[in-house]
Amino acid sequence: MWKLDITNISGIRDGEPTVKPGINAVQASNWQGKTSLVTAIRTVLGGSVTSTTLTDGADAGRVRLQTPDSDQVYERRLQRTDRTVTADGQPYLTDEQHQAAAELFAFLDERNRIRTAVREGEDLTPHLIEPLEREDIEGQIRRLKSERESVDSELERARQAAEKLPAKTEAISRLETELAELEAELDELEGDTTDSGEQTELREELTQARRERERVSQRINRLEGKIESLESQIEDKESVLEDLTVSVAPGLSGKLEQKQTALRELDQEIETLEALYNATKQVLDKGLLDVVADVDRRIDSDHLTCWVCGSDSTRDDIERQMDGLSDGISDRREQHSELQSTVSDLQDKQRETEQKRRRKRSLEDGLDALQTNLVDSREELTHAKKELAAHDERIDTLESRVQETGDRRKSLDQEIARTETKLERHRTEQTQLESQAQQREQLQERLSSLSEKIDDLRSRRDRVIRTARTAFDEALEDVVAKFNPSFEHARLKNHVDPDSGGTQRLELIIVRDGREISVDALSEGEVELIGLIATLAGHEAFDVADQVPCILLDDLGGLASEHVHTLVTYLEARTDYLVTTAYPEAGEFDGHVLSPDDWDVVSDHVDQPA
Repeated sequence: MWKLDITNISGIRDGEPTVKPGINAVQASNWQGKTSLVTAIRTVLGGSVTSTTLTDGADAGRVRLQTPDSDQVYERRLQRTDRTVTADGQPYLTDEQHQAAAELFAFLDERNRIRTAVREGEDLTPHLIEPLEREDIEGQIRRLKSERESVDSELERARQAAEKLPAKTEAISRLETELAELEAELDELEGDTTDSGEQTELREELTQARRERERVSQRINRLEGKIESLESQIEDKESVLEDLTVSVAPGLSGKLEQKQTALRELDQEIETLEALYNATKQVLDKGLLDVVADVDRRIDSDHLTCWVCGSDSTRDDIERQMDGLSDGISDRREQHSELQSTVSDLQDKQRETEQKRRRKRSLEDGLDALQTNLVDSREELTHAKKELAAHDERIDTLESRVQETGDRRKSLDQEIARTETKLERHRTEQTQLESQAQQREQLQERLSSLSEKIDDLRSRRDRVIRTARTAFDEALEDVVAKFNPSFEHARLKNHVDPDSGGTQRLELIIVRDGREISVDALSEGEVELIGLIATLAGHEAFDVADQVPCILLDDLGGLASEHVHTLVTYLEARTDYLVTTAYPEAGEFDGHVLSPDDWDVVSDHVDQPA
């Protein structure tokens, strides 16, 4: 089971609950810490943190999680600075994409954006494909294309090597025949001589000396060519380095961090203002003024006592304040857009500077290696020339002592030495060509694999949308059979927007009595069911169960008790751990029951919601 250790998270001051495989039901009345437990779990798993995640009045808090399949203890620590709450530590989920998928498709509480979008009749597409935006698909495709071009070049070289092999083999065979003929002629010439044994030994020594001189001469030629090539490469790299300018904007990192902090603060401010606006609008639009305040209905306007500050007010005053609040939210959204653009520009500059730094380091490292190679080659050339001079001196000495049998023997010795050197070079080149040619199959497989990955990434968005639609339809069939709603069908319709280059968009279609209806025509419970089905579509499309082994359920007040039980049983098969909140009147659940009585909650000390 999962063991949790909670301190100052939402309404829980201190608690050590456990979560077991299967259904885990947190049953209690209002303000007892049900939602707070869900908040604690989503926090340690890697969910987003708001100012209300940390207990009101507390400066610090934490959540620890010990799972049975790991010795590691996951922990997130919260810290309040002014009105901002920040988090650090090691959550269960560290990948940004997995965190986003969990927020959307596994944390099904009142903050779930898909459930909210269904209630508000908003477009579901941005939410259902949000994890894709964090994958940097275009960046992955660019990197794979670059790698594919490199592999393709290697494959072309391997094919060219295979094409050169027959000619190289034929050249080696021809040289071997020539060498055998030259050696046979030399043996025949040696057999005809009547020289003394001493002369024979001198001739053999002279022949060996000439061969060694020829080899050294060939090595000198190769070294001189290598040195010329190295000098050319060094000149090219020095030219590139001279033109490469790495300019660093002063204070770029600090400015970027400052802008990112401001962006996060603005996000939280917008979220808070929107929550206030939406809550007040719900009170006004749904006629709930009588619930939160005493209303004196007059001809000019409804007069009431403000339920927040206690002062006298009117409905018109509140609506005017709402208009001002809406304008404030719009202004902050514009600020957010401008700030986001600034952050993106700063990040681009930072990436560009780092790329130039890496390029410069690579050039400098390559230049150092070339210069070291050049020094070594020049030193080797000096030694080779000294060795050649020594061979020349030795040959001159031997020639003066040997009674030559004729110019033909000299010619044969030289030709044999040249042929042996040439044959050795061709054999080395043959070995290199064979090694290159043998890589063709492996390179072709790698090339095909890279192409498949690129095609897979290009079609990933469409596949995710198709999978989401299929999962939604399958889940809906189960829901219609199990919950018997007033509508007979609902689906995610694939709509292609021609104004955005053919981008696909998922449109929620609900059918009742053969007619399409809007979400507003459904009961609260039916809206919640459709919202949950939509989250399950993303849960299936992104294989969330493989990343997040739990589903969190909260804010199911719109569902009847029997439907809550049916929903919990239905979701149990999709995850290892299911945590749900419920009121006592929902009845007993077939699973592990967590009691808030075992925790120290805020409502135990003060009269305020937990």
